[in-house]
Amino acid sequence: MEHTVYQAQLLEPKFWSIEENGVRCFLVEGEREAMLVDTGFGTGDLKAFVQTLTSLPVFVVNTHADRDHIGCNGQFSPAWMHPADFDRCAHSPQGKDLPLRPLWEGQVLELGQRRFEVILIPGHTPGSIVLWDEAHKTLISGDSVQAGNIYLFGPGRNLPALITSLEKLIARCTDIQTIFPSHGPLPLPGSTLPTLLQDARDLQSGKLTGTAPDRDVPGHLFRGKAAGFYYDGPIL
Repeated sequence: MEHTVYQAQLLEPKFWSIEENGVRCFLVEGEREAMLVDTGFGTGDLKAFVQTLTSLPVFVVNTHADRDHIGCNGQFSPAWMHPADFDRCAHSPQGKDLPLRPLWEGQVLELGQRRFEVILIPGHTPGSIVLWDEAHKTLISGDSVQAGNIYLFGPGRNLPALITSLEKLIARCTDIQTIFPSHGPLPLPGSTLPTLLQDARDLQSGKLTGTAPDRDVPGHLFRGKAAGFYYDGPIL
């Protein structure tokens, strides 16, 4: 299995993004071990590629259980995930029978000079999380905070829950400076977060105009100032 499908970019000292066909993982090297956030589609040998970046033991944290985030979990198993997404993972071809460990709201992942707080933000999926590094004012945001198009159709997607989650993030992550999303432009400024919240509110209230989606998905594409939404739910 090849690992040439991956491209790494050093974002900060001991902190890389790993790109794979429109989705990205993040590798953060600590003092004794390294944290890999998500594992992509599973199209290559991610473990071998990660070993070109760090010689430390690696543990995996999943921001959520969509198939493009858990594809190589089996190369590193077990992985850490919020239990609200365990069922979603178990029903995915990429996640079936994979060993998982529970990751909880408020849990802190200690890597030595960096520490990340787990914040549960349901909406995109029931168990979506972000990782907040308060000392560095940075957020690893998965799919929930981005400048691309957020999936809000199908089982487990919930626009009102996403709005509540974004409100929660703004209250918790004060003075946020940098956001590292799994899709789209990288990095994003902290100002993206309140703009995205307003976009989601505008979607819910019917202020955004839907257009035909640019891919085979249900519903319509609604584009706001910060991001778009593939959405097939009700408009208030």
